[in-house]
Amino acid sequence: MYLDLLKQNILSRWKQAFIEFDLLQEFKTQIATEKYIPGYRYDLDDYGTPAFLQPDEKIFPVGNVRELGDYHFYGLAEDGMPCYTSYGKPANNVFWAGYYSYGKEWVEYIEYNLETQIPSGIKRIRFDENGQKIAYQSLMVNGRGIGEEYADMTAEEKMSSIESYEHSLFCNIEQYEIIDGRIVKADCLGIVPGVGEIRYENLYRYGADGILDEIRMVYENGENELAYVRPDTNLDIQSLMNTVAENMALAIVDTLEEQEVETPLSLLELSYHYADTYIPSLSPRSVAVTRRISRQHPDEDIFDLIFLATELDHAYLEVNREKFERPFTQLIKIISKEEKWEMGTLMLRKVGHILTTSKLFGRIPVGDEFAAYAVDWGVEMEDFEDVLRECGATNATIAVWKEQGWL
Repeated sequence: MYLDLLKQNILSRWKQAFIEFDLLQEFKTQIATEKYIPGYRYDLDDYGTPAFLQPDEKIFPVGNVRELGDYHFYGLAEDGMPCYTSYGKPANNVFWAGYYSYGKEWVEYIEYNLETQIPSGIKRIRFDENGQKIAYQSLMVNGRGIGEEYADMTAEEKMSSIESYEHSLFCNIEQYEIIDGRIVKADCLGIVPGVGEIRYENLYRYGADGILDEIRMVYENGENELAYVRPDTNLDIQSLMNTVAENMALAIVDTLEEQEVETPLSLLELSYHYADTYIPSLSPRSVAVTRRISRQHPDEDIFDLIFLATELDHAYLEVNREKFERPFTQLIKIISKEEKWEMGTLMLRKVGHILTTSKLFGRIPVGDEFAAYAVDWGVEMEDFEDVLRECGATNATIAVWKEQGWL
């Protein structure tokens, strides 16, 4: 019941924020010092930990130089606490700004899309009279308030439009159970666009030194996944990426064996979604299947039938993440903080390369021109041949596929 009250409370707070857009300027005037950081920092998820007030420097080595406008700007008040932030995507002329406010029993961050003036996100932490964190609330508008359709709408019309569409709002509510001064469990409620409301628990585990080691989400059906792991000390990001790739490749072959897929395999698609999902869904295609398609459609362009109709033959397979879950959780936390989603793609290309060049470690029969490839068809269709090469497919294999009308 309390979770439902907290959900209604954050929704009411979001509606109230529509008429508080002008507060941005008020908090901007409190700035005493400034910082430009390449990525999200001062996240209320880290509030109360060293990570909040001591945002680490960029972890990834510099690849392409980023324009200053691509960095996040943070304004700090006289007491050293963040009070204002702004960031954007200059290439798309889209910008956001937000402010932090602090009370005795709460801390709050509110962010706005500067063009539509829609409150694109709110995070709020509640404390008891002793300063102990007792609840967390967050709400984010899908797309962060971008939309030409909002241009001529009133605040009420914007609210109504967003609320009426089932894919519009993300919401996360957590109520904490405290034992001996530290959180041991959280009862949670989430709203996911297109999925609806879900209930789950977060279980907290601490190391022998008393520092939080991991948070595990446990769903009502018993399924679970890591939500947080303590960062390793002296982290080497390239080593971490290699560890994840190697262990994920092994887990993928385990899954194919467990599912007793038809062999020999001709193709193995690792389907992911850029800036969203980096544990791939698997779509294996046997030599028998690809030969049948080629035989039934001689002298035709059969790219769609070979590569894009896989879900018509069978459901995608889900990978058991146990072998790589801990390093993967740490890697994705870093990638999201740095906004370096291309590094997640690079990691999956490594997985594809390992699977292709090792021929699934010799554990599963494959065809002569076998290839495994990690692809997001939504953004990589035009670059598919480059994707194949990055995943270990040879020029000779690609030439054979072209002769067969696959490419």
